[in-house]
Amino acid sequence: MSSRFIYLALALLALPGLAVAQSKPVAAPGAFVPQSAMAYGGTGKTATPVTRETPLPVGTIEPVTLATGNVANAPVALYGGNYVLNQFCAGYGSVTLRYRAADGATMLPLLSRVAADAGGGTPLQFASGQTVDVALTGTTGCFVTLNRIP
Repeated sequence: MSSRFIYLALALLALPGLAVAQSKPVAAPGAFVPQSAMAYGGTGKTATPVTRETPLPVGTIEPVTLATGNVANAPVALYGGNYVLNQFCAGYGSVTLRYRAADGATMLPLLSRVAADAGGGTPLQFASGQTVDVALTGTTGCFVTLNRIP
């Protein structure tokens, strides 16, 4: 019985060594990033560690032109977030910002302007993927942009 106990003890001592020998090392992306650091970068490119000098990029600047020279552009899907609507027309009738309804086809009015923006534009918020366009009625020389605030 004592020999069985000795064999069992030796087997238990060998198990941790066997597990260590079979484990694979973990490699950090980019080969230079410490394994405890957060990093970012494109697929197949070297990872950039998040440091004071290279902070994590936040937000996307997204300028959207809705009308140029009194011609409305096609509806566009937005990135989402906070935006500022700026519009200027040589002659005013009505500039109406519209959004796509839940049915996926109907464009509903969100706001209308009958004069140039005062104070830098109109702040708005949109959900990710929201589709918007502009309808121009009785205007001349109209320019309308929607700019995302990162």
